[in-house]
Amino acid sequence: MDPVISATIQVTLEKLLAIPTEEFNLVWGFKQDLKNFKNSLRSIKAFFEVADRRQVTDGDVELWLKNLEDVAYHADNVLDEIKYENLRRKFQIQNQMKPKVCLYFSFYSPLAFRWKMAHKINNINVNLKKINEEVYPRGVERRFAGFAPARPQVRETDAITADPVFVGRENDESKFVEQITGKINEVFSVLPIVGMGGIGKTALARCIFNHPHTETHLNERIWVCVSENFDVLTILKTIRVSLKETSHGDSRQDVMDTLQKKLKDKRCLLVLDDFWNDRRGDWEDLKNALMGVNPNKGNVIIVTTRNESVASIVNPHNWYNLEKLSEDDCWSIIKAKAFEGGDVPEHFQTIGKAIAQQCRGSPLASNMMGAVLRGKKIEEWISIQEIGPSNIEGDQNSVKQVLKISFDRLPSSSLKECFAYCSIIPKDEVIRREWLIQLWMAQGFLTDNQGSDMETEGNKFFSILLQSSFLQEPEKDKYGNIECCKMHDLVHDLSCSVSKSKMFTIAKDHTRDDIPQVRHLTILEESASEITKEKASYVRTLVSKNSVPCKNFPDFKHLRTLVLCDAKIEDCPTSIGNLIHLRCLDVSYNYDITKLPGSICKLYNLQTFNIIDCSLKQLPEKIQDLTSLRHLYFCPKEDFPMPPHIRRLSCLQTLQFFNVGDKEGCQIEELGRLKNLRGKIVIRNLELVNNKEEAKKANLDGKTNIIELKFCWGDIDVFESNIHDESVLKGL
Repeated sequence: MDPVISATIQVTLEKLLAIPTEEFNLVWGFKQDLKNFKNSLRSIKAFFEVADRRQVTDGDVELWLKNLEDVAYHADNVLDEIKYENLRRKFQIQNQMKPKVCLYFSFYSPLAFRWKMAHKINNINVNLKKINEEVYPRGVERRFAGFAPARPQVRETDAITADPVFVGRENDESKFVEQITGKINEVFSVLPIVGMGGIGKTALARCIFNHPHTETHLNERIWVCVSENFDVLTILKTIRVSLKETSHGDSRQDVMDTLQKKLKDKRCLLVLDDFWNDRRGDWEDLKNALMGVNPNKGNVIIVTTRNESVASIVNPHNWYNLEKLSEDDCWSIIKAKAFEGGDVPEHFQTIGKAIAQQCRGSPLASNMMGAVLRGKKIEEWISIQEIGPSNIEGDQNSVKQVLKISFDRLPSSSLKECFAYCSIIPKDEVIRREWLIQLWMAQGFLTDNQGSDMETEGNKFFSILLQSSFLQEPEKDKYGNIECCKMHDLVHDLSCSVSKSKMFTIAKDHTRDDIPQVRHLTILEESASEITKEKASYVRTLVSKNSVPCKNFPDFKHLRTLVLCDAKIEDCPTSIGNLIHLRCLDVSYNYDITKLPGSICKLYNLQTFNIIDCSLKQLPEKIQDLTSLRHLYFCPKEDFPMPPHIRRLSCLQTLQFFNVGDKEGCQIEELGRLKNLRGKIVIRNLELVNNKEEAKKANLDGKTNIIELKFCWGDIDVFESNIHDESVLKGL
């Protein structure tokens, strides 16, 4: 099954089933409709869980899954529309208190909306019933009986297989050999080697294992490919087989007795290759067993793993991150494979080095490319360079297959969706942690519940991807918080590969017919053909690098994310207020925008709003109606007027600047209600705060997640007697 469609369905089903029915039926009377809807979802979820546990390649099932995904997305849109209408009614009722706008709402008809939504929910129920009927006549288990349980692909390793070409790791090898042959004061010294798939962990461990000094210094050398299923007794039995020992029994006690007799007076090297288990109790069980077998000092365990979380369990203080190879080393591998030690013709050198650069430090990619290039003419080398290593058809050991094992092992469907969505960020671009998490939030990949908020779950997911080497090269601020990172080109290619059914980038030469029906769309060229109304309605993410597609902009009615960063636009279209599902809006770095339409204040679901480096004179007056807003990015000048009553944005976490005003609703006490503020904030115009008591109303000591505060006073007369700077500071 398509891994991302599979993940999408799981995430969306769980999300829809978790919505409290009362949230809708108390207001709109959808009780029976929603009850039928949820019953259908539960039946489909049960079926889907069986399908997902097996390697289903049935074409009918793939089509069934695609149809189910469409219905699930449609249901998500409909329930989100009801949620939006509840919010809209709340603000209308508030505004009806004001005589000036009372007549405006006299035409509002909740009955018409009730009929419209009931009709949509009924259609969803009909479609769900049809999907159920397509499956259940054949039976769930019986239908999938012929398919094996789904398991991530693995390759078993050994200590003897010769690595094709081993270069660039000589320093790494000598460091390890020196360490394991030196004086060791522990019973078992554990040395983890960490790195992404294909970076050469196994090859390095094999060289250390077979090094003459290792063989001389350590009496026994044992290689265990742990890989998929971590079981202590199975590992102990594998060690016994490796030592060519037999036993009269297979109980744990029998195995331990045999190993103790064999190893009790020896120094051992044990390589645990391809280690995935991150359960601390299992590791402690294995380590204690090994220490019981051989309690002498000087034994060594080398663990190779893709996950830093695993490394931190087996050795919380120190592990070895295996770095990428240099481009010269990659070219050396390609030369050795392609020409088998012979001379390299000069006209192959330039193309070959360009191909080596594409391998991005991966020895696996370099070996694979060298094998593909062997015997090829220069024209074929040029063609292969244009294709790139991730698109070369290979066997089960190809780069993409090796990396995909890590993807298959991600612990949740939501995390798989988050990784796949990373393909929306261009290759080689620095990835800002907070921005990536906010993109995930906007698509509904993260849950918001009483236990933790979406940002907390997003940070957890970010850490897992970082520990799994999907994200690399983290950069931290001066407080030790990770601000940004990068994604290895080959990992980005994997992200694009698993998300290809959902992502598309429109370039200049694309026609309308070239554009598929996708959920996430990037427009690179202003002259790109317009997308059809039906396809636009399908899109949930729109990134446009060149202006707004104004002619059919309202057709993108189900957008969750709209990114118009540096799109060279002068005005934000009024029709943006019709995007009722929008969670993330980025119009930053459009220097010609001086005003935002008031319709933006109707985006009641908006969570993230980025207007950095626009030439705004002020924010829309009713921006306080955006009560779902969690992150507001803007960098105003000192005289920029804050909109009144910003306290109503009670979910706000990011507010980089606050300019104190002297009018009601603009004073420093507005900050007091914003209890969730975090990160950095600059508070300006503090000369307008009159005394300590007024300053205390900001309640800054209650905002424990703020890591940096900056206080600014504007132009003041130092001789004025009514300025109480020290008192105000104490109050703050």
